[in-house]
Amino acid sequence: MRDTQTQVVVLDGDWDIARRDELEKLLKPAYDAPGNLIIDMYRVNYADSTILAALIVLRNRRRGKGLALPSLVIGSRQVRRLLSIAGLLEAFPLFESLEAAKARDSLTL
Repeated sequence: MRDTQTQVVVLDGDWDIARRDELEKLLKPAYDAPGNLIIDMYRVNYADSTILAALIVLRNRRRGKGLALPSLVIGSRQVRRLLSIAGLLEAFPLFESLEAAKARDSLTL
């Protein structure tokens, strides 16, 4: 039987090394959470490699456990560019709105 839950983790503001511990605390419960996972970063204005590292760890942990890969909701061109430079645009399902991500997740449950 499949778990029909979709967990949403909301990040907003600026994310850099100064917020690393906070980011880990927010994402850690999602490492092993069943069902679909959406990281809503629509209101993230700035992000650096700290967020990239955290997202890669999250993705790899979930993938290793056979769990659904996290979907990302991206609103900022800066964040999308960061993912592009890092070669991660193909590593995550990307959406421009939480509603679009939820609609896609409802089809995969």
